[in-house]
Amino acid sequence: MATSKSNNYDKYTSKNPLAQIINNRFLDTLAQLAAGIKPQKIFDAGCGEGFVVKRLNGSVKAQITGLDLEDSALEYAKKINPGIDFHQGSVYELPFKDNEFDLVVLTEVLEHLDEPEKALKEITRVSSKYCLVSVPKEPVWRMANMARFRYLGGLGNTPGHINHWSKKAFLNLIKPYLNIKEIKTPFPWTVVLGEIRIKS
Repeated sequence: MATSKSNNYDKYTSKNPLAQIINNRFLDTLAQLAAGIKPQKIFDAGCGEGFVVKRLNGSVKAQITGLDLEDSALEYAKKINPGIDFHQGSVYELPFKDNEFDLVVLTEVLEHLDEPEKALKEITRVSSKYCLVSVPKEPVWRMANMARFRYLGGLGNTPGHINHWSKKAFLNLIKPYLNIKEIKTPFPWTVVLGEIRIKS
């Protein structure tokens, strides 16, 4: 999740025209997938500085809620998303009832977590129907970083990324929790829209 002057903030505020195109394609993919299911209540778990919330709010007629662990990220999220309800908290223990939202969004979070399965279990608890989840597509992500001479000491690994999934490995990770409805691969991410499996 985001921190002050985070990699996430730097990425979305980049003045580089190519970076802007790549980021906008990613955000457009999320907005199109969300709009296609016409949710009424959306929750962005690990919303960071609120860039995804902002794009969804401009594309989908829904009540949107965001949550992040970092105060500094939430401060910026509130600044660029007036009127949106934001909470501070952990994706491991969401302060919401079962089935409270019909779409839960979890983008660019799982790669940072020690326990990604625990987060997936929790987001599917609070969703009544759909989850929209993304991770960097590896090894493409690291190769792209190295091509632009970023994070060379870590062989292109973005600081804070402790999990790395290929498209196939990511699908295997989420299949126990979601029935996969759509898969999109805006460079360099894997994005999945999934429907909640029948809850026991």
